[in-house]
Amino acid sequence: MVMPMNIKMGKLMTPGSGILIQGLFWLVFWIGPAFHFYEADPRWAHNFAMALVFVTVGLTYHFRKLSCQLIAVFSSFLTIPTFLGFWSGIQATFAACSLLTIAVLMYLIDRRRDVELLNPRPRLKAWLKIHFLNFAYLGLVHMPLIFFLVRWPDPQPFLNYLPVESRIVDLSAIAFNLMLLVLTPLAIMERYVTKVGKIDVPKLGFMWAMLMIVVPIIIIAIQ
Repeated sequence: MVMPMNIKMGKLMTPGSGILIQGLFWLVFWIGPAFHFYEADPRWAHNFAMALVFVTVGLTYHFRKLSCQLIAVFSSFLTIPTFLGFWSGIQATFAACSLLTIAVLMYLIDRRRDVELLNPRPRLKAWLKIHFLNFAYLGLVHMPLIFFLVRWPDPQPFLNYLPVESRIVDLSAIAFNLMLLVLTPLAIMERYVTKVGKIDVPKLGFMWAMLMIVVPIIIIAIQ
């Protein structure tokens, strides 16, 4: 009884699971203890959107349906208009929620079918099974890239839809975004190899994703 349980838990320790847990924690955090930030300034609503994006990418990792993972790609690239201030956090949240709902509905439809909704030729299908999630991870990594390269040097052009983060949030956000730059190549690597020497790549990605929750919390608690 112990070994099958260990094997099952081992299979769940993946970057996809880590991203899903991050999204759920992020959503609970902003619905709960951080909600007063949103009440004081609705521009913080982008946090709800990004949490839903992470949930979508994490879920579709486990859905393993091409139609769902295609939706995850679209969802992940919501980072670009959201963090460049092209629309409000509320609009981004509605978009992210809609895409998550569509992904779940597609999964419920697809699981009842003998042939997937999105069913290209076998060679292309095998390629897409790997690369759709890669594209989704590349969408997520736009968040730290925009944060450090665009918003950090000059936040003023984005103030209509994005707030200037406080010193406390800045430090935790810096830590999260830096760590996401590391998680992305780990998650992509896991699509191709599971072992590098004695290192279990999926478990390493999962543990790193968990650290991305713990480290910002410690920073906020210390401050």
